[in-house]
Amino acid sequence: MVGLLIIVVLIVGAVKLLQVVLLSPGRIGKRGEKIVSQRIIDGLSGVNLHLTDVYLPLPDGTTTQIDHIVVNRYGIFVVEIKNYSGWIFGDEQSVKWTQAIYKSKHTFQNPIRQNYRHICALSDCLGIPRNLFVSVVAFTGDCTFKTDMPNGVVYSRQATSYISSFRTQLIKDIDVPEVFHAIKKWNESVGEEKRAAHVRNLSRRHAPVSSMSDAPKCPYCGAPMVRRVRKSDGKPFYGCSKYPACRGIVNIRL
Repeated sequence: MVGLLIIVVLIVGAVKLLQVVLLSPGRIGKRGEKIVSQRIIDGLSGVNLHLTDVYLPLPDGTTTQIDHIVVNRYGIFVVEIKNYSGWIFGDEQSVKWTQAIYKSKHTFQNPIRQNYRHICALSDCLGIPRNLFVSVVAFTGDCTFKTDMPNGVVYSRQATSYISSFRTQLIKDIDVPEVFHAIKKWNESVGEEKRAAHVRNLSRRHAPVSSMSDAPKCPYCGAPMVRRVRKSDGKPFYGCSKYPACRGIVNIRL
């Protein structure tokens, strides 16, 4: 009888542990990403090439993860998937957005800026012009926006129709597979020496400059940069003169 009781206790403990693992925010988020990605794949008609869970190197030697990429004749759609519940407050310019749920408030990184970083990484790594990219931020989960949704931010159920709404051809049909395979090949090269060498080159372009140096060119678009002061800490930096169309920055070494 005691042995049976021990077995029951172990089973109950194992079930609870499994529930904790399966219901963890990370796993729930990943499941949400997979569902939205599959929904996009199933919902789009015509010639569309898809990549999910893409990793690309950043100038600081780290990597950035992209949830979903769609390549077609209308552009390269970089999709950032967010799994949130509750009320969402945010605008295009804010550094942080806010989630309000059960009388609690939490902030998270502005996903538009986050996705812009992804687009810059793709453009930098592959030499693809920035104007071929389209940012899409898709919110899944039981969330409601309490502020106006910025352009390119949609609920996940609207992601397919939003991508399908683009009808101006930007990429020649014959070039669509080439662009797709370039991204796919670079994704597969992460961790190899080729990636490391490329990151070193990017690092030099993004490295802080001396306060006595002339204003550098924007590492993202090549435009002249303007000396500015960061509101958060009062430190100077160079910002792209094309802001807000381009948000490239170079820190100043004091």
